[in-house]
This record gives sequence, C-alpha cells and structure tokens, in this order.
Amino acid sequence: MSNFTGMSNGQTPENLSLNNSYTASRESIDVNLYNYLQKLSRRWKPALAVFLLTVGSMAALSTLLKKSYQAEGKLLFKQNNTASLTKVGQGVGELKPLLNDQSPLKTEIERMKAEPILVQTIEKLKLKDEEGKALKPEVLNNKLKIEIIGGTDVISVRYQDQDPYTAADVINTLMKLYLDEQVKSTQAETANADSFISNQLPQIEQKLSKAESDLRRFKEANRVVNLAKEKETLVLELGNLNQQIANVAAQYQGTQAQTATLNQQLGLNLNQALAANQLGGTPVVESIFKDLADVETELAQQRQRFRDNHPMIQSLLEKKQDLNQKLQGLITETVGSNTKISEGLLRSDGNKENQLEKYISLEIDRISQQRQLASLYQSQQAYLQRARQLPQIEQQQQDLVRQVEAAEKVYQNLLDSQQELQLLQNQKSGNAQIIELAQLPEEGSSGRLALMVLGVILGLLLSNLSVLLLEMQDRSLKTMSEIKQRFPYKVLGLIPQYSDDEPNGIVVQREPDSFNSELYRMIQANLKILNQDNPPQVILITSSVPGEGKSTVAANLAAAIAQLGRRVLLIDGDLRRATQHHLWSMSNHLGFKDVLTHKTSLQEVVARPLDRLDLLTVGVVPPNPLALLDSKAMNELIVQAKQDYDFVLIDAPPLPITADVLTLSKLVDGLLFVSRPGVVEQESAAFAQEILATVNKRVLGMVINGVKPSEFERYSYHAKYAKGYFSKKKLTSNKERTETEVAAV
Repeated sequence: MSNFTGMSNGQTPENLSLNNSYTASRESIDVNLYNYLQKLSRRWKPALAVFLLTVGSMAALSTLLKKSYQAEGKLLFKQNNTASLTKVGQGVGELKPLLNDQSPLKTEIERMKAEPILVQTIEKLKLKDEEGKALKPEVLNNKLKIEIIGGTDVISVRYQDQDPYTAADVINTLMKLYLDEQVKSTQAETANADSFISNQLPQIEQKLSKAESDLRRFKEANRVVNLAKEKETLVLELGNLNQQIANVAAQYQGTQAQTATLNQQLGLNLNQALAANQLGGTPVVESIFKDLADVETELAQQRQRFRDNHPMIQSLLEKKQDLNQKLQGLITETVGSNTKISEGLLRSDGNKENQLEKYISLEIDRISQQRQLASLYQSQQAYLQRARQLPQIEQQQQDLVRQVEAAEKVYQNLLDSQQELQLLQNQKSGNAQIIELAQLPEEGSSGRLALMVLGVILGLLLSNLSVLLLEMQDRSLKTMSEIKQRFPYKVLGLIPQYSDDEPNGIVVQREPDSFNSELYRMIQANLKILNQDNPPQVILITSSVPGEGKSTVAANLAAAIAQLGRRVLLIDGDLRRATQHHLWSMSNHLGFKDVLTHKTSLQEVVARPLDRLDLLTVGVVPPNPLALLDSKAMNELIVQAKQDYDFVLIDAPPLPITADVLTLSKLVDGLLFVSRPGVVEQESAAFAQEILATVNKRVLGMVINGVKPSEFERYSYHAKYAKGYFSKKKLTSNKERTETEVAAV
C-alpha cells in the first residue's frame, strides 16, 4: 500500500533512491563540517596565534618593499608573408609543435628566456645588481613575465624594475634581440640545409644510375619487353592449347575405345597383328589355305560316300591335320607360341582381313594421338610455368621501377630545394613582429596589498595546519561520533556534560523530576526492551579507563530503577578504588569483603540510601581482591541477590586495569559499557575492545557519558524540547507546592 501511495505521488524507485543518496550525502557533509568546527573550537587559541603571527610577519615584510615599475611589450606571431606570396620556402621557420598537445608559442617563450638572449640583453644595457656586478641571467629571467594572451597569437612580455627607464629598455631590447636571433636561426637552418643537399646530390645521382642499370639487366635476363601485353598473349595461347588438348583428348578416347574393342575381339596386340597380317600374305600360307580348302572339299564329298572310319576319310583327316600343324608352326614361328590366331584372320579375302587391317590402322592412330597429346601437355606446362613466373617477375620489376622512380623523385626534389634555399638565404624577415613597444611606465606599485593578501591566505592555511597537528598529537576519542566508530555497540543512552555551576553526583536522587534523571530512566527502559521475555537482572557496569564516570552512571541508574518501584542492589565491585560510598555519603566500615568471608550477612551490611535501593560498599580492601571475586562465596552472593532483588548492578573496575571484569562477567546477565569523550585514548579503546570481544555475546550496549551540550543537542534531537518540557513541569510543580503550603497555613 505504501509503495502504491509513493508511486501515485510521482515518486519512482529511482527517485526515492536518489533522494536517499542525497540525504546520506548531505548528512555526511554536515557531520564532517561539524567535526571540523569542533576541532577548531577546541584549538582556536593556538590557531588564532599562528594566524596573527603569520599576518603580522607579512605586514612587517611589506614595510620593506620598495616601489617598482612594470613595462610591457607585445609580439605577434604570424605566417611568413614572403614565403606565402612567392611559394618559396614555405614551412621554413614555421611554428609547428612536435606533439599535438604542445603549443608552439610556449616554445618561443622558452627561446626568448634562453640564456644567450638574456646575456646579450644584460651586456647591451649593462645591467647591474645591487652590488654593482653584472646582473646574472637567472635573476633577469625571474623578473621577466612572458605570457600568451588568451585566444590570440600575441605574446605579452613584462619586466619589473625600480627604474622605469630600465624596465622599458629591457623589454624593447629583449624583443629586438629575439627577432634578430630568429632571423639568424632561419638563415643558419637554410645554410645547413643547402650544405646537406650539396653533399647528398652526388650520392642520390649514383643511386639513380644504379637503379636504372638494375632495371635494364633484369629485363634482359627475364626476356621482358612488355609484361602487360605478354600476359594477354599468354592467356590467349593457353586458351588455344586447352582447346586443342580437349579435341585431341576426345579423339584419343574414341580411338582407344575402338582399339580396345578390336583387341578384345582379335586377342592380338599391335605387333602380333602386324606379324599376322604379314604372315597371311605369304605364298606358303596361301598355299596351305588352298590345300586345306581342297581337303575340306574332298572330305565333304567322301563323307557322303563313306563313314568316318573309312580309310579314305581317315587319310583326308590326317592330311588336314598335317596342314593345320604346318600352319600353326608358321604362326608360332612368326607371332608366338602362346598366341592363337584363327584361320580366317590369315586368309587374304573376306571381312576379317579388313578387320585386322582396321585394328592396325586404329592402333597406329591411337599412338599418334597419344604423342600429339603429350606434346600439347608439354607446351601447356611451359606456358603455365611462364605464367607462374610472371607475378614474381612483375613484382621484381615493380620494385626496381619504384626504386628508379623514388631515386628520380628524391633527386628532383633535392634540385628544387637547393634552388629555393639559395633564394631563402637572403631573406631578412621572420614570423614574429613587434606590435607594441614598451612605453615608459608612469605609476609603480610596491606589492604590499598582494603580500598582505598572501599573508592572510598563508595564515589561514598555517592555522588550520596547526589545528590538524594538535589534533593528531591528541590521541583521545574527542567526540561521540569517534566513540561510536570505535565501539560497535548499541547506544542505550546519552548523558550530557554538566556545566560548572551544576552539581555533579546522583542527580536522580537530587532532582528526580529533571531531564537528566529522565535520561537514566530511558537507559533502564532500553535495557528492558533488549529482551522483554527475559530482561537482564544482573548487570556489570565498566569502562575503558578511569575517569569516564561509570560509578556515577551506575549510581544514577540504580536510583532511577528504584524510583520505578523495583528492588535494586548496587554492589561496589571496584575493590581497589571504591567510589560508591563517597557518592552516597555512606560509611565504608563493613562491606563486600565481610559478606564474602561470611563475617556477616548481606542484610546486615547493606545500606539503604533510597527507598528500595540497597548499597553494598567495598569495606576494608582485601590483599587479593581477585581471589574473593573468583570464590564460591561470590557466586552464592549473586544467587542470593537475584532471589532478594529485582535488579543487581555491579560497579566494576575499568577493563584494561585488572582481570576483575572478566571474572565477574561469568556471573552476570550482561555488561553495560560506559565511555566518555575526551578521556579515553585510541590505544586504551582498542585494548578495551579486544577485551570486550571475549564477552561480546553479553555486552548489552553502551552509555556515552559527558557529551558536550552542543554535540548532545545535535545527536539527541529531542533534547531541546525535553529540557523546555521539564523546565515547565518543574515550575508547575513548584507553583502547586506553594499553593498547597499556603492553603495549609
């Protein structure tokens, strides 16, 4: 619901976060400023003394100052008009910084303040110091003020001297010497450049000749005339070769397919086919084929007449076999023993004779095409190799051409620069011009006002520094905020510092209706809120060092609890430095020791300074207090007190002094820590915090005692309203009491 309301009022989470951040930042600034003002209020006397001493010293020094006069001249820096009009020597003497973030005018200022120009000025004007000796250049430099006039290319040159004529002469002489030095510097640079070019020209010319010779030899070695045209021709030739290779390869594949088919049909290779073809045309083979034909004819005729076992048939078969063996012998002798050739291939007539000749013709064509294809591939590789070489040759040629062109360019530039430099050597103007000569100053100044202002500023700085140094030497925790930063415990109450006219002691007993009494009752309420189900009954009250007011806090807190109707036992546990009997103005004859040694009972020893408040003082200090506190009797005393009283408060010694607190902490429900600004030091606070760390689970909180009124009202916003409220209440009570007394009379 709250979020919805915030959003409806136009507050977004981002705005709320920014508001919180702004508030925290504002509070941080206020706290820091307040801390500074507190330090200043504590150390205002030494700070004021340092401030007055500094200002007084500056005032005394100002009386020794003499009147001085300041002269001013101005220089304008611009582009050289002669170079821009003639286009000769542009860039010579121009003000260009080496780095982008540098100002060329600042460089010229340093040139004006260079020792050679200062020495020439001193010698020309015969400047002397107070002792009559020649003025040193560093002294003249310190009195010079050379600055750039903002947003312009003008430099202001100022000089201060007790003599007005000297002030003006120094400025004018310095500016003229600077201009002369600038012209001389430009001429010297030109002469040096001319000499350098004259020395470099022969070397550059030699490099140019060498580069041209290298290019010529390279073209001759690589047969280069025109690489661009050669690349075009090479591309065309490769295209033609690829086309020829494709055509021949196609023909070769066709011929190879035909020869493979015939080879499979005939079962002969080329050599065998040639041998068979030659064998078939011989007279012997033709005679055998004729005889075989005759035998076959006669055999066919006789089989019509006789059976196969007839002698005539057998005779013809034997004759046929003899002819075949004779033919096979000729084939074996001519073609080979493992080759079988049908008779039809050897006959001179018929289609098979043409088939054998066709096979021989195709095989011859295939071999011819194969050789042609190999020749074409060889030519292709030659062209490809040249094509692969061309990029490298072209790159090398380009490198050589660039070398020639670079050498030619450098050579031509040197020739042109040499001609320009010869013209520039006679130039008498620079890029600076005096636009305002120094005039004789009429009025002077002593600088007393500036010295006094400096004295005030220096006095403020030194006075603040003295405050810081004094604060650094003071190691105490001086403010409540410093105590809160050192001790990370919940603040259960703030007790303001009493003024000198206010009586100290047990204010709750003396003024039960006062605001200070109410503060102790608020401490009791905070202790009760810590654990409402099981509030602490036995509470140990201690501090870091003596003097922080823990005993006073214990007494007032006990009185505040008793006034609320609770039975309270206040035990003075600081056996070495008993205080409670002084605060309550009670006897210390019998006390703590007597109860623990069973010489008397608790009820016989305790005193009752207030209704429902019993006080157990120390009594006679024992020789070994820690032994009593760590005894069984002490434990029994606390057990009995918890039965007889609602609250038991133990006023214990400071933490770093003895081990009593650690011993007593085992018997109590919680520990209440008291600290006072300006009393505890950093080291003691750190040591006390280390001790408290051992009982950290039983530390109930912290009471800051003796807070200065200004700081108390700052951190306790209800203080000023509460004081007014209790003041009115007190007046009303007094008035009612007076009316009651009058009525009684």
